[in-house]
Amino acid sequence: MPGNRYGRRALAVGGLAALGLAVGIWWSWSPVEVNSPQEMTELLPADWQAPFRARYEGPVQRNSILAAMETCGPVPVVEKFRTREPAAFMIYDLDNRATVQVAAVRLAPEDRASVQDALRTSTHCQRPASSERNAAVQWTKVARPWFGEASALFRVSDTNLAADSAGNSVVTAGSVWSFTMSEQWLVAIGGYRTSVETVASVYPQLLGEWDREVGTHFLAPGESRSDCGSPGLDDLPTGALRESERTMLASAHDLACQGQVDVLRSLPSVPLVVDNGFATEVDIGDPAEFARLMETRAVYRNGAISFRQGDSALVFSTLRPGELQRPAWDAYVQRCSTATALAAQMCGPDPYGPLGSADWSAVLADTGCEPDSDLGPIRQALFQDVTGDGQEDAILALLCDAGRGEVRIYDGASPPESPELVQSLLGDDLGPMGTGLSPVALTTDGGGLTVESEFASPDALVIDRFRWQDGSFAPVAREVQYPR
Repeated sequence: MPGNRYGRRALAVGGLAALGLAVGIWWSWSPVEVNSPQEMTELLPADWQAPFRARYEGPVQRNSILAAMETCGPVPVVEKFRTREPAAFMIYDLDNRATVQVAAVRLAPEDRASVQDALRTSTHCQRPASSERNAAVQWTKVARPWFGEASALFRVSDTNLAADSAGNSVVTAGSVWSFTMSEQWLVAIGGYRTSVETVASVYPQLLGEWDREVGTHFLAPGESRSDCGSPGLDDLPTGALRESERTMLASAHDLACQGQVDVLRSLPSVPLVVDNGFATEVDIGDPAEFARLMETRAVYRNGAISFRQGDSALVFSTLRPGELQRPAWDAYVQRCSTATALAAQMCGPDPYGPLGSADWSAVLADTGCEPDSDLGPIRQALFQDVTGDGQEDAILALLCDAGRGEVRIYDGASPPESPELVQSLLGDDLGPMGTGLSPVALTTDGGGLTVESEFASPDALVIDRFRWQDGSFAPVAREVQYPR
């Protein structure tokens, strides 16, 4: 057996040599000295290094990043980017029209304790509209596993309460700010038109080189502490929500978490299904309960995003195919056990029924309803049994090309692959001014259907009432409301 003995000896010698080499490499490693903004930016990804595209740096980018951070960022943290050196600032384009802003600064020894404390104890922030800024700003600090020795993560929403003539809030969502500290370094990452998930995905690529070369721990597991979590969207199937839809749902949650009841109440753009039917004025109740409901695990089925907790249900629709459309808030039922049949349907596992899964973009395009704008043709979609066969029919308020509006009813008994058109309403109706009608809101009450349509201006309305009889909807009454 001498061969085996010598073989084992050779392996042992080889192992010791490899260990010695590894120890030597470890012993000889020393962190890179970083003493200038240029050396700092060299540690960031180069331009056109996926997923990043072009990158920009200079006085304009520096001022833009500082102005954005100073809107609502924690003051003891943000001020260091102006008062300490070296500091570097960079903006990247991403593939999906989003941008990522990066700022890094070296802290003075006396800064570290106060910055760490500010990151951990900072909370939500609100800024009202002003002469320089038309919209109010809400920064919501998010409770979430994050990165670094100390960190603070914020979602940002801009809200304009007087944004349209109908009194609906226009909420611009999709900004994220992260502040993270490691050793003597402080880094801020801002994502514009993007979600927390996207920022989390690019974070390691932005700061991995810092950890490898400088010896920081930006990628170490950390935590952003807050009393506000996130909507429970993680288990939704791939493709159920676009990035813009995720950020809008997060904004609704964050407004509730901050107690912004007036803004939240004005978000629905169409009548909302509530416990006793439809309502245009929504009783939010306790906004904290609303936020907690959105933090439960969301379920996606046939175009509906549903949240259920206890006896309450919250439903959002993804059936508006336009690129600029946000999820439609369809229902908020606070007592499912005592709700009307209409509202109780929204509490079930499949609020819309099979026709909710139809490819409505393709269905409508095949019939010539394909507007040029990114808003999409569907102004509202209801899924209720109006034909009396027990199946949820699809009722769509549409605005097609050249401003042509109509309401279409599709048979709930037909397959979602080829929905069968039962009837079209108002498509040939020129309205009181001869300019046509634009249906914007639908409500039902069993066999009845009410359609609100704009004409001439958003303040001018035609209200049509129809009743299902003998296999079709027959007109019952019309009311015209002119602007005051």
